[in-house]
Amino acid sequence: MMRFIVAIFLSLLVAGPAQAWTANSGFFSGLEYVADTEIDAPNGTSLSLCYETKDIRILGYTVSSNILGYVLSRDRCTGQIERPFSPQQMETAQSLNLIEAGLPSVARNSLQRTIQNYGIWVAISLALIAVIWRRMKSLLGLDPTAPMRKKATQRILTAMCYVGKCDGIVASNEIALITKAASRLTRTNIPSTEVIRITDHIDLNLTPQDFIDFGKGLRDSEKDVMMRGAFFVALSSGRIIPSEYAFITNLSYGIGMPGEDFRRVMNLALEDLDIYGT
Repeated sequence: MMRFIVAIFLSLLVAGPAQAWTANSGFFSGLEYVADTEIDAPNGTSLSLCYETKDIRILGYTVSSNILGYVLSRDRCTGQIERPFSPQQMETAQSLNLIEAGLPSVARNSLQRTIQNYGIWVAISLALIAVIWRRMKSLLGLDPTAPMRKKATQRILTAMCYVGKCDGIVASNEIALITKAASRLTRTNIPSTEVIRITDHIDLNLTPQDFIDFGKGLRDSEKDVMMRGAFFVALSSGRIIPSEYAFITNLSYGIGMPGEDFRRVMNLALEDLDIYGT
């Protein structure tokens, strides 16, 4: 989750107005040294040929630097801009041997600079897409190997604990059974202490709204797992007692599970019992 927040923060930072950025973030003008020249300043010192650049920085780190044109400056481009230097002036100065002839007359981004400028944005975009895709897979339940959402895991575990408590007491073997089954179904490491904590605070006097709340905000696949876990606990003793059947039936009504899905999930629970035993 933290990586997702950081990526979104960077995206918002880049898209925001410069005046809202920190002192080390935003758009900055800069100078880059290109070459010495034989052109003199009014005080007689030689001027340097420089690129005038427009940089984008985030927290002091330059992520993009574009060349705007040539300028002349003192002290190898560490001072202020003395004056702009047009392509025509560049050609004239080169013809008079005042500037190295091999330099291009028009200042523009090199291929390497262009790749560097766009590469960082491509990397940020790909990172954002990867993070968003992983988040979407988690929200939509597209990854069958990933742990279930915390909300779904808690509801499933609670429903299984309720079924275990239907006969009045949850024995140590039932605690172990619920712990293992819930961990397997939710793909989450659930400690037995959590099962004990839930069963110690269970009140079996539930209202229809309580059963509706079990399924509120859950996806259909998560509701299936909830019913599958509830059936597994009930069937593990070899038969379903009336209080367990009443709870499971009310739960299916509360979460809106159709009759055909009710039977399908019960059959899955029976298959689980054949595989994992009691």
